Amino acid sequence: MKLSVIVPCYNEEECIKAFYAAYKKAFSDTDYKRELIFVNDGSTDGTLSLLKKIYLKSEESINIISFSRNFGKEAAMYAGLKAAKGEYICFIDADLQQRPELIVKMVSLLEKHREYDCIATYSRSSKTQDKLTALFKSSFYKIMGKMSGMDFVDGASDFRCFRRNMADAILSVSEYHRFTKGLFAWVGFNTRYVPYEVASREGGSSKWTIGQLFSYSFNGIMAFSNKPLRWPLYFGLPVSVFGFLYLIFYLIFALSMNRDFSPIAVLLALLIFFSGAILTSIGILGEYVGKIHTQVKNRPIYIASEVYKTEDKAENTEIIEFQLEYEAQKEQRIKKKKEKFKEKRRKEKIKEEIELQKQQLEAAQLEEEKKRKKQQKKAKKSNEAEQEPVTVPEDEGYSAGPEAEFEDEE
Repeated sequence: MKLSVIVPCYNEEECIKAFYAAYKKAFSDTDYKRELIFVNDGSTDGTLSLLKKIYLKSEESINIISFSRNFGKEAAMYAGLKAAKGEYICFIDADLQQRPELIVKMVSLLEKHREYDCIATYSRSSKTQDKLTALFKSSFYKIMGKMSGMDFVDGASDFRCFRRNMADAILSVSEYHRFTKGLFAWVGFNTRYVPYEVASREGGSSKWTIGQLFSYSFNGIMAFSNKPLRWPLYFGLPVSVFGFLYLIFYLIFALSMNRDFSPIAVLLALLIFFSGAILTSIGILGEYVGKIHTQVKNRPIYIASEVYKTEDKAENTEIIEFQLEYEAQKEQRIKKKKEKFKEKRRKEKIKEEIELQKQQLEAAQLEEEKKRKKQQKKAKKSNEAEQEPVTVPEDEGYSAGPEAEFEDEE
């Protein structure tokens, strides 16, 4: 086996097909033997199903390692490295921001220049990253280089191709909290860095947030530098000397000037200051102790729930087909349940609308009945007023009533 290409995958359902098509196209003009190793890092979408379909239909040499849960990209890279059989090994992401065509060029450089053990890439600029993320990464590489004493190239990525001897050296370091960029620098070997342009994602969105990048950087610093353990000493000793000199100066000043001073205020300020310093020191120590606690447990870096190798394809075909059929039936059942639920909700909504219209109609009828009764009452009062007899007061020469007689006055 000449080349092993390792592809960590986490929720890359939208990119897998496009990546595989680009991979086949990139190696269409090459004839050397190669293998493609997909590591499914506990994806929660349809990534694993797509990988299984590619595994069944493809004539390429494909291996699949599926984790029981999400263990992280570092664990996925380690798992792929353990499974790789090639003379050259390459890491690449599935989102096509790192183009498979560059793998062919990197292998060609390793073949032409036997003095190089690794061809690593770095991005000079990235149109796909915001300025804050780019600034954060650039600052991290500078800080990491100064603190660890190792050479870290600004913008260096995990996208690299290296020889088997370097892969064996990386595998020999079996620490739990892995930082692969640091491990590549730590094991040494002759590495050549080449620039590349970061392309746009084929689909989906980046799984890395600023918080995750910060945590990843912090773990990298702690994995390859003991300098943070010295920070309390560097910080505490000058502060202690300053506090002691300040206290002596304050006492001399107060006594010489015959002024009252408040020792409580001074002690309170110093207490708050040193309490913060002590808590910071304890926090740094706690991080290191926590990592030691995790490491001494000797837990596995990852747990694979499913492994499919090219040489076992005949045996795996029936199992995978059954799994895919079961998943398809499961999706159909879920789809039917969703449709049934939607239909139920639709009927309930129609029923609610009918009930609402009925209530509105009853309310309108009740209002109309009130208006009608009001009008009837008004009409009744009007009729009673019209039927009431008119009384005319008696006067000289007149008599009230229809039979009144008129008499002439003489």
